[in-house]
Amino acid sequence: MPNLATAYFYQRRSQIHTHVSPNIRSRRGSKVAINLPIFIDAKTPRPFVDPTIPWQRSIYPEDPEAKNGAALIDHIYMDAMGFGMGCCCLQLTFQSCNVDEARRMYDALVPVGPIMLALTAASPVWRGYLADVDCRWNVIAGSVDDRTPEERGLKPSKSNTIIPKSRYDSVDLYISNDWINKPEYNDEHVPYNEANFKRLRDHGIDEVLAKHISHLFIRDPLVIFSETIHQDDASSNDHFENIQSTNWQTLRFKPPPPNSEIGWRVEFRSMEVQMTDFENASFAVFIVLLSRAILAFNLNFYIPISKVLMGISLK
Repeated sequence: MPNLATAYFYQRRSQIHTHVSPNIRSRRGSKVAINLPIFIDAKTPRPFVDPTIPWQRSIYPEDPEAKNGAALIDHIYMDAMGFGMGCCCLQLTFQSCNVDEARRMYDALVPVGPIMLALTAASPVWRGYLADVDCRWNVIAGSVDDRTPEERGLKPSKSNTIIPKSRYDSVDLYISNDWINKPEYNDEHVPYNEANFKRLRDHGIDEVLAKHISHLFIRDPLVIFSETIHQDDASSNDHFENIQSTNWQTLRFKPPPPNSEIGWRVEFRSMEVQMTDFENASFAVFIVLLSRAILAFNLNFYIPISKVLMGISLK
């Protein structure tokens, strides 16, 4: 029988996901639209038009979206958060001895993310159809894409704010303050919250890390519980984690909670879950050993971040 802490954890997770889905639709202004290319073989109708989509239904306000362009021809169409957030994955969190080591490990694992996603690829079938891709990544990215039409560049933006990607996607910035992290490696435009950036800089946070943190805060919270609105930020990091934990990237840089013995951590998040415990353990142990080798031999895996994004987009 689960203890009270475990029961509370699952209850809170259930509450969060119950509210996240309608909040995403509300902010986005429509249902999410996920389209995976169908695998074309000799028996595939061309063009492939999914017969299970209720093209002519007009019961709900969102029903016309599929025929108005949300569902693409020759693609598997999915229109709900559950298609993505119902996926399983294999994630590992490592603790570092200090913040500099955590930043170095984070950066070294950034290019490894797409590689391990490809090596663990285990998601070729969606809604009963065989897809021409075999990873979950783009499905989850689409399932929680709460960007407004203006942020997606579909409508003119008064604030000229375009967010290039979903809040579930690959890492956007290297963050180490090591000399081998050259500025030219961060070769993609990354929007960030300028007010938060200034506040962090004014309090002594270096420019690279300040930009990483303020980049997280271009997003709105997905869920806020009334009992957690008023917090003492000196003793609780709930407000920060509300944003941090809903920026789902290939890696997550995790500061220590206040008044805790937990240290600086790095979470590796790209791998897909495997069919057997042996396979999952093998991949987990490999990443652990790789992380130790990175630190022991000071390995340099830097490539331009644009190449990392290209690797993820091909999955």
